Amino acid sequence: MRMIRAAFLRLAAPVFCLTTAAGAPAFPAQERLMDDPPAGPPTVPTPDSSAGRADSGNQIYKRLLALTAEKQKPRRRAAKALANADPSTLVPLVDTYFFAPSEARRDVRQLLERLSGAQPGGRYRDWLRYVGSRQDLEPPAGYVGWKGRLFSRIDPVYGRILSPEATVKLRLREVQWGGVPLDGIPAVDDPASVPADMARFMRGADTVFGVSLGGERRAYPVKVLSWHELLNDTVGGQPITISFCTLCGSAILYSAVGENGERLRFGTSGLLYRSNKLMFDRATLSLWSNLTGEAVLGERAAEGVVLQMLPMTLTTWDAWRHRHPDTSIMRPDPDTARRTGYRYVEGAADAQRAGVEFPVWRQSDALERNEQVYVLRINRAAKAYPLAKLQAERLVHDTLGGLPIVLVLDDSSGAVRAYERGALTFDPPAPGALRHLQARDGTTWWIAEEGLAPQAGGDLLPRVPGHVAFWFGWYAFYPDTAVY
Repeated sequence: MRMIRAAFLRLAAPVFCLTTAAGAPAFPAQERLMDDPPAGPPTVPTPDSSAGRADSGNQIYKRLLALTAEKQKPRRRAAKALANADPSTLVPLVDTYFFAPSEARRDVRQLLERLSGAQPGGRYRDWLRYVGSRQDLEPPAGYVGWKGRLFSRIDPVYGRILSPEATVKLRLREVQWGGVPLDGIPAVDDPASVPADMARFMRGADTVFGVSLGGERRAYPVKVLSWHELLNDTVGGQPITISFCTLCGSAILYSAVGENGERLRFGTSGLLYRSNKLMFDRATLSLWSNLTGEAVLGERAAEGVVLQMLPMTLTTWDAWRHRHPDTSIMRPDPDTARRTGYRYVEGAADAQRAGVEFPVWRQSDALERNEQVYVLRINRAAKAYPLAKLQAERLVHDTLGGLPIVLVLDDSSGAVRAYERGALTFDPPAPGALRHLQARDGTTWWIAEEGLAPQAGGDLLPRVPGHVAFWFGWYAFYPDTAVY
């Protein structure tokens, strides 16, 4: 348990790497990511002029653009014209604040304070948090196209993703840049794997994500995925994606099959929503939430697609290979390591991280911000189980969303698994490696990856997909969550 907790605490800061001309990762400083606009000469966004867009909205965006001018006179003229604007102007004004050159930031900040009547602070992050909390504000017409053109200063593809016609299923004002362009953190696609006895690149205490599908077992080293954050692979004939948001500590296994049976391949968009990774699918450039699996912007969002979460086990390599001696394990690619400068050693990525935190306005002090919780969502009911409590109790009976469940923690590895339990109640397990549970009706149930298997034969009690997350990240999406 301590080993897994330590691994995730090391991953509290994300791998936000900018790629240098030589191809090696360069890690920007915290203030650079949070408050400074991207370097380089700005391209000039134009206000959205699609049919049906309000002229007043166009005028507002023209004036906001003028706020980023190099010369003071047009900035002051624009600020004066916007001094009595509708408070909804605050939404795109915060975006303007991020992209404004240093000589223009004072003018933009003064306008922010005037329109809001508030002084949350002088940094972009302060204002992003403030405008996120304003539930009463709706941005002027044309905001999606405006933000897309503004973000195209970072990467031209953002202009295509945030197009005026895009279906949007999130509060776009809370979408911010995470410090890398599209695919700036390279995903792992269809990696090579080797049998367990050939994994000389692994140590027993290294942490892995264990996957069992279609009769096949495979492990993915955390020391590799903590650099790449996204993996596309096939296990047991099932296309999968592991989306790993190191910011909020959530690594989630999804079925990567679309509505029409097509295989979906994902990459890192470089954009964040409530400090949570937004991935994109390569076929349509739609944005998807790491935490919910929902398509939240673009063509797939219009279709209402939500990925199916699958069970995955965070454990140690020793525990996984002893439980599943037939497992394979992803082999790190030395060519990728040389090209990117990544060191596939447990904890090596952590040394390159600057401890970046991104603003989230929705917060709760029910638990410490970065406390690790095992989270479940069943029939729209959400619940967080602090890992410290699970470590102390090892076995938890509960009912969530009307479904009776049992959570089991193996204290030899720290792995947590949740299962349906029907009408059964189980006895507390003995200390040590956990292989089976004894029900109070006298039956014995083996702890399998797919479910609890009755020793006497019969149907499994199915596994319930869940994962670890930091409390702040979970609460930002599920404020109605219960806490065990």
